[in-house]
Amino acid sequence: MSSTPLNSETLLMLCKALADPLRQDVMRLLKHDSFGVQELCHITTTPQPGMSHHLKILTSAGLLETKREGTSIFYRRALLSTDNPIRPLTLEFLANLDQIPLTKTLEAGRQKVLEDRGDQAAQFFARCSEQLKENQELVASFEHYAGCVTDLINSQSFDSGSQALEVGAGESPLLSVLAAQFDHILAVDNAENMLNKTRQIVAEQNLSNVTCLLTDYADLKLDTPINLLVCNMVLHHLPAPADFFKKAATLLVEDGRLLLIDLCSHQQDWTREICGDLWLGFDPDELNRWAEHAGFCKGQDAFLGLKNGFQIQLRIFNT
Repeated sequence: MSSTPLNSETLLMLCKALADPLRQDVMRLLKHDSFGVQELCHITTTPQPGMSHHLKILTSAGLLETKREGTSIFYRRALLSTDNPIRPLTLEFLANLDQIPLTKTLEAGRQKVLEDRGDQAAQFFARCSEQLKENQELVASFEHYAGCVTDLINSQSFDSGSQALEVGAGESPLLSVLAAQFDHILAVDNAENMLNKTRQIVAEQNLSNVTCLLTDYADLKLDTPINLLVCNMVLHHLPAPADFFKKAATLLVEDGRLLLIDLCSHQQDWTREICGDLWLGFDPDELNRWAEHAGFCKGQDAFLGLKNGFQIQLRIFNT
């Protein structure tokens, strides 16, 4: 494939776009995150008209792209085409830019935005936990992908004494599957009312090898690393999905497995209201990039289309 011819205008546009401290801050903030205009305004304490101007310059230079999440628009770093003549220069510049840590002010602003997203999710679960399972089944009932999940888990080789962890367990339909294969399972949730539902399942099914723990996943610390980490329809509720992978890598043993089940990208904005979704699914390549950056290798996967138009992706990532 022939590459696009290099011209001085393209080179000049890149140099101009990156020759501004605020625009450099934006590029660093978007290294592995997606933020809306107002979120970037809050983080950088920049008025909205000025931020929109800077984002337009970065987008025109091919450095940013937008991702529509229902009625919301988020900015993220653009994927650079292999036939882009200034791709090597751009990647080299960004690699050096990324070595500069965020200032304390920027990091505090970023954390505040992520906390606000997390609070939004927590408020939803506190308010709607009784209807959540019924609402989620309108999107993707577990029975539609239960067999595929079981096959994926059974296809992996785990030694005796292996341990598993499920993030955001809630009313997990997977606990009995995991309990039959692993010596010990840790079921984690950061919402008391959701963890009470987990405890009820454990008691009703007499799952003596399951321990329930009330904690935020980001704060989780383990004495012993685990062999399998399961994230079933939870990632789209997390404020910083890319950070999930980095945390997962710290919890797993060498040659551990991350089983991630979530929706592919969609535009069904009503899932925000009735299911509390922060993100409208994920592009598979987006998950691959986050996983690779966290040190994972892509393993087995499966994609299932549902009659209601949603598509489920079931992914294994190896440490």
